Amino acid sequence: MENNHHVSGYREVAETLQEQIRAGAIVLGSLLPTERQLVDSFGVSRTTVRRALQQLVNSGWAESIPNRGVSARMGQSPTRRQVIAYIDDAGVVPELFFSLNARLQSQGLILTHVDSQLIGTEGALEYCGDNHLAGAVVWSKTINPDKSRVANVLRSMPVVAVDHSLRGTETDLVACDVFEGAKSAVRHLASLGRKRIGITGMLDSLDTTQERFAGYLEGMFEVGLQPEPRNFLFTRTSGIGIGDTTALERRLLETDAPDAIFVMQDHVMEDMMTAASNVNVSIPEALAVVTMGSDDPFGVLIQTGVTTVAFDWAKMADFLFDRICCRLADPTARAVKVLVPAELMVRGSCGAPRDQWSDSPPHQVSSAPHLTVGASGPSSFSAGSRMRVRPYRPSDGTSQPSYHSATSR
Repeated sequence: MENNHHVSGYREVAETLQEQIRAGAIVLGSLLPTERQLVDSFGVSRTTVRRALQQLVNSGWAESIPNRGVSARMGQSPTRRQVIAYIDDAGVVPELFFSLNARLQSQGLILTHVDSQLIGTEGALEYCGDNHLAGAVVWSKTINPDKSRVANVLRSMPVVAVDHSLRGTETDLVACDVFEGAKSAVRHLASLGRKRIGITGMLDSLDTTQERFAGYLEGMFEVGLQPEPRNFLFTRTSGIGIGDTTALERRLLETDAPDAIFVMQDHVMEDMMTAASNVNVSIPEALAVVTMGSDDPFGVLIQTGVTTVAFDWAKMADFLFDRICCRLADPTARAVKVLVPAELMVRGSCGAPRDQWSDSPPHQVSSAPHLTVGASGPSSFSAGSRMRVRPYRPSDGTSQPSYHSATSR
């Protein structure tokens, strides 16, 4: 570290070091220069350096580690709000949102939705950082976020990613184990005697999408079936709101058409149902269907229900809560990836006999009342697998949350 000017007092030394930590010139968790190096760099006495380091420790911008030195920490803002942002594009999963909010409220924190649809993941994170929110949970729809912009926010606010990583950044991640989930879908279809198992859904370069596809391929190999490119029948890519079912319908009409389909994302079940209806293919008699996501999506369209590799939203909320608490308690801790197992919920769409269906009834999302979040006023949402919540607008306030380290699992 080099400084081009000398300073006179310990406060100025501390402020200079604090700014270097905030700007990333001194990496969080790394050791600060030694007392001798700081004396030479700033042109001050050892006593001045020691007072400056003590001020950094007292203010939370550094930690004294016995026999090692002083490491950089993330200082706590006195105006940090008791609000955790849930950053997503347009809507959220209500089961996850409300489960996580209930857990955070037990610690005096409030979860609120910040919409990234217009300003992107980076803009939403910057909004949260500029308004001194305590932290953020991010379900990003930006495949390759600007690493430098995200890194700037991470220096002042802890962030936990959900479903898939913020590529190129060091953040905690809580996600469903979609690779194993996709394998279980293929194994189940094969156990029912299906031999020509195809795949459809939305194809993009997000980690979670690639892992679902890889799990499908691995599952096919495990059961002794050869994946065929002509049975890769994707109807959407990123940014396409309405699926193109042309190729899927054409393939379903061929004599050696797939006798089963794995739909990688539950919201693309709409395309699957449309294609089957357009070409008069019956489900499950002619075509067994398994999807992944919320339990029994579009179940109202199939009287017997949809077989789903279902995400455990309550368990994901538990781990998100754990990671948020740990990250607030220790912002410099090493990033952790948590994979939550999914459960195959057997319904009628796969053609399984009734006695093999899962015991629990298909999940139904009922309408719900308005939700009040922080100072932003009522926030409404509609029934369904996604909901809309009014973006947070922080009010003035100086209250500081108390954080507790989560117990180890």
